[in-house]
Amino acid sequence: MAVSTLSKRKDVITMGSGSHKSIQPTLFYIHIPKTAGSSMYQILHQVYGCQLGVVADPDTTIWDTILAQPDHGLACIFGHYWFGLHHSSVLPFEYATMMRDPVEAILSYYYYIARQPSHWLYGHALSLSIEDFFDLPEEVVGMFFRDYQTASILGSSSVSVKKAKQQINSFYPIVGITEMFHESVYMLKKRYGWGPLQVYSVNVTPNRPTREGLAPKVIKQIEALVSHDIQVYAFAKKRLLKSIRSLPPHEKELIQQFKLTGALT
Repeated sequence: MAVSTLSKRKDVITMGSGSHKSIQPTLFYIHIPKTAGSSMYQILHQVYGCQLGVVADPDTTIWDTILAQPDHGLACIFGHYWFGLHHSSVLPFEYATMMRDPVEAILSYYYYIARQPSHWLYGHALSLSIEDFFDLPEEVVGMFFRDYQTASILGSSSVSVKKAKQQINSFYPIVGITEMFHESVYMLKKRYGWGPLQVYSVNVTPNRPTREGLAPKVIKQIEALVSHDIQVYAFAKKRLLKSIRSLPPHEKELIQQFKLTGALT
């Protein structure tokens, strides 16, 4: 398995000082496809450096061994994986991720594939209309597109809105929203005590058609494909908005400056 752990630290990461030191939870950051994950990777690399572990292979069994060691030295684990990677961790942990408007995410995913000759679905995206593409067999559509954001958060393809909400409240102190990227990053920084940040936009699909340019029946087709994602996204967005509203005025001003400059001190 290809694994990038980037870490050579052997001391356990701690917070506080003196007798009040406590172990900082390992942050498991799930990169859900087409939710600004490449930009988040740049941020996490700035923050954690050699304490960032990167899951670089669908086979995650090696992480059972890594995470079972209390001196693994990793502060954050980033990658395309589903909830559950923590199960062998002997250290405290928390999860975080980013969700995106589900229709926009699917459209971005489709047009990304249509521009990637190396992707195994490239030929289908090139030869089929978007409507016919999402009529591919269920073993394709179901595995990779149907409610895929909720499946990642739950760690199961058997999705449930109720279970997803419970999972978020139990394990995800922060679920960011791609359309509120700066607010989301600020809340992550606030919770985990990150230092100054500089945000760069990367891996943006260029000049893709907008949802307004698609036939209503295509939008309805996609909405049916991600009906659970739509509900979970609304829940996560409402929760994030509530957190933002509760911030004091000077912190809201920091977010506005962050949006203008791309820098967060």
